[in-house]
Amino acid sequence: MSDSSSHDAPSGALKVKPGQAYALLAITVFFWSAGVVIARAVHQEIPPLGLSFGRWSIAVLVMLPFCWGTISKNMDIVKANLGYFAMEGFLMVGGGVLLFVGVNFTTATNSGLVNATQPVLTAGIAWILFRDRLNKTQLMGVLSALAGVSIMISRADLGVVRSLDFNIGDLITVVATIMYASYAVNLRRMPAGLGVFPALAVILVFGTIFLTPAWLIEHYYYRPTPFTWELLGWSLVLAILISILSLAFWNTGNRVVGHNKAAVFVNLMPIYSAGLGIWLLGEQLFSYHIAGGVLVCAGIFMVVRKDKAAPVEY
Repeated sequence: MSDSSSHDAPSGALKVKPGQAYALLAITVFFWSAGVVIARAVHQEIPPLGLSFGRWSIAVLVMLPFCWGTISKNMDIVKANLGYFAMEGFLMVGGGVLLFVGVNFTTATNSGLVNATQPVLTAGIAWILFRDRLNKTQLMGVLSALAGVSIMISRADLGVVRSLDFNIGDLITVVATIMYASYAVNLRRMPAGLGVFPALAVILVFGTIFLTPAWLIEHYYYRPTPFTWELLGWSLVLAILISILSLAFWNTGNRVVGHNKAAVFVNLMPIYSAGLGIWLLGEQLFSYHIAGGVLVCAGIFMVVRKDKAAPVEY
């Protein structure tokens, strides 16, 4: 199904067709995977909440000057929906923080694998909240993608499943994935009138407010954040590519094709994460990665094929 909201598009806005939305979603997941690899690569030098605070606060500082005019003109919409924006900010920023915490205890490849459970979680949350359903072909696609992810997570070894040999980093990533899925499902409730980037700016402001006390506790009582050029550089990269561009792409893709179809693209994360991890971090590629990747791609094809939804304007 689709949660398209063409009625709230401003006149003269850019039209985004389903095919373009799918491309945006694929790029989004690549950016997310790159973010996981970066967080894993620098986790010994930069603490997770320090990196997260740098990422989100810079994103807010970059966006607000461009979005403030629209936000100020529509402040009545923001005030009427404070609870919604606060919740979305908590879910998105909180999920991102937990993802960065998780890679302190697990590999980038494992984090990508666990994240790929998001489509199933999204479908479940959407069913609980809205009684959404998938058609038979889409359900087969989700199951195919889930099978591919399961093969990669278990390393095609039933002994791994029997022993339930998961570490704390994997479990933290599961919680992060639940938060991401909840954020995606709630995008259908996005108030009309603000536009993609101004609404995202408001969400990130709330998320950064929630993050600030947690970061201060980490900084003063657990692990100080080193204020270095390395921190600034990586925070800037994460802010532009992931906190701003990828979320704008993700929000647009979700609203054009619906959260169930969008969520299945998260199954690309193990493929992206494994590839980047092998290339940049020296992690290894195994046959179960390839077999799982084939099933993931087949599942995505089944979910998105024959989509004839009307284009949505933004």
